[in-house]
Amino acid sequence: MNLYLEPPGFLGTGASLLADLTLIFYILLIAPAMLIGFWLARRGRHRPAHRNLMIAVTAINWVLIIFLMLVAYRFDVAGNFPNQPTAPRYLLPVLHALLGLPAQLLATYIVIRMLIEDVRVAQGKRRGEPITQLRRYWFKQAKPAMQITLGLWLATTALGVITYLVRYEVLPG
Repeated sequence: MNLYLEPPGFLGTGASLLADLTLIFYILLIAPAMLIGFWLARRGRHRPAHRNLMIAVTAINWVLIIFLMLVAYRFDVAGNFPNQPTAPRYLLPVLHALLGLPAQLLATYIVIRMLIEDVRVAQGKRRGEPITQLRRYWFKQAKPAMQITLGLWLATTALGVITYLVRYEVLPG
């Protein structure tokens, strides 16, 4: 059984169950979690709420990218795109990947920087450094990097929904 094709999904589009679940997961969980993370950051609740939520979103996103999207891309898009580069069925997933990969890599970089910052600040506190000195460990370019990441993530999510709708002929190609 090919999980990319079977079992059939529940949305009535002809997509597989995995494609339907991925779509619903992004619309109901991932995109709202990204916005909640933005809201937490704007409220100054960076640690631990914002940090933990963004670590979870980034990790779950990697799982979905590797085990669902990459498989689907290799199964259908990679072999067909060179022969039909303007066909929306193949062009949209390529654009989705070109937009989404930088977003995911930037999110991963930010998460790693946050974790490194936490370790360095904790080490500084154990050494008895005052708060004014602990600031030197902070990721000072975090805000613009996070804003770019959120914008790219949300644009990628919207493009992913459009890709699904075109791919399964809910919208005309």
